[in-house]
Amino acid sequence: LALLFLRAEAEGFALCRAPALQTKVFRYRLWDVNQKSLYLRDDHLVAGHLQGANAALEEKVFWVPNRAFEPARLPVILGIRHGSRCLC
Repeated sequence: LALLFLRAEAEGFALCRAPALQTKVFRYRLWDVNQKSLYLRDDHLVAGHLQGANAALEEKVFWVPNRAFEPARLPVILGIRHGSRCLC
């Protein structure tokens, strides 16, 4: 992960619908120094070169602060598939 770069997307961000808190959801593109992007292949997240029509396969990573779990340590939740799947 040290070689990955983050770039925020400029598109509109949605709010989480948490009962106690509403938190902004951030969406990022991740790629490494070789310009490999993340995408799903057979339900596995892999990095590869995506060009042309395959560029649409790129997974955006959704980043949400998790204030319910040790907020002093600034934990986050990372998700893919428009936030419907969590990375672990």
